[in-house]
Amino acid sequence: MILGCKDTYSPQETQITVDQRRASIDAAMEYLDAGRFTESLAIMQLLSNKDPRGPETQESFGIVLLACAADENQYGDPEQEKAYRSLALDAYITACETATSPGLLQLSTAQLAHMQGAEHIALTYYNLAHDSNPKDARASFFIAQIQLLNKNWLEAKTWIDRSILRDPTGPHALLSSALVEAELGNKEVAILRARKGCSIQPDDPNLRFIQARVLRISGQPIHALDILSSLPNEQRSSDLVREEIQMCNDVLQENVP
Repeated sequence: MILGCKDTYSPQETQITVDQRRASIDAAMEYLDAGRFTESLAIMQLLSNKDPRGPETQESFGIVLLACAADENQYGDPEQEKAYRSLALDAYITACETATSPGLLQLSTAQLAHMQGAEHIALTYYNLAHDSNPKDARASFFIAQIQLLNKNWLEAKTWIDRSILRDPTGPHALLSSALVEAELGNKEVAILRARKGCSIQPDDPNLRFIQARVLRISGQPIHALDILSSLPNEQRSSDLVREEIQMCNDVLQENVP
């Protein structure tokens, strides 16, 4: 989910007044609410040309561009959708650079970059968001996910530990931590943490799948298979679960005398 927030900012050298900016943004949002994307985008393109460094303008431009991307996703051209999302990211970056207090906008920018596969930009803004919002566990969680997928286990541990420090009861963070600890060879910690995360949200099959993977890595393939066999039929038939079942069976075969 892309978040949005409006913040105060320093006066910019623009060709428009504050009232003109506000009126243009309000008009664009009214068109957007009515599903008239072309008119909304035209207003914001004109405003952006006149106010290229205004954080409120650029964030609003980004919101309109994302709405246009969502519309293209449903009805239009995938390439145009991609172009809109790229322009939205540029607008959000500009807004972050020029706002005096970007707040959650940094997290929004990081998420948007993450969605587009711009990992370096995502990490930059996740780090900024983590520092700017000391009670928010999300930025550190997403950094950990990037490091986990890249198999940078020590970096992943650093960031998932920071996320859990801010939110000790987040089940997805606990299962991510369990997986990282298992990969690092800390089997007892991994199993306990996976069990704790699943106890918080026991009906989530995705968490149970990660628990099974943790158990298999930690040397308990039979327990892992028990969990995998209890997953919903649709999930059990997925390639991901089938692969995990095969890896459990491979471990069992290796241990046959």
